Amino acid sequence: MSEETLLGKQRNRAGGEKPAPVQYTARDFQLEVLSRLAEMQSVAESLDESWDVKLEAVKDQRLVKFDSRALVALIAIALSITGYVIQEARNTARQDSEIETTKTRVMHLEQIAATNTEARIRTEVQLVELREGQTEIKALIQAQAVAMKKIPPRQ
Repeated sequence: MSEETLLGKQRNRAGGEKPAPVQYTARDFQLEVLSRLAEMQSVAESLDESWDVKLEAVKDQRLVKFDSRALVALIAIALSITGYVIQEARNTARQDSEIETTKTRVMHLEQIAATNTEARIRTEVQLVELREGQTEIKALIQAQAVAMKKIPPRQ
């Protein structure tokens, strides 16, 4: 059955009169196809534009995001730098500790040296006093010997 016979039957049922049949020509078909092609072309263009926008967004996201290898490399560099900083801090702390220990030892040695110097000076003073005392004793012994004339005076 053709389309015209179906249209005619429906018209007969509805109103009883037959209007003049409308002819569907090749030109009408071409115009319909062209209009649908135009619609499809506009849909394709809009899809193409949306895809371009989405591709730009993806490219922008890729510029911001790092791939896993770059991220691992950055973390490795950060850990290396952190290790060097921590090692340097440990070395500095150790050196500071050694410097403070050395300062304490030097102060202690200076105190010992000062004490030894004081003791040495006292000892020297005592030795001088002992020599003077010996000289006095010798002088008294000689004076007593001269007085007794037992021992000739020594010089």
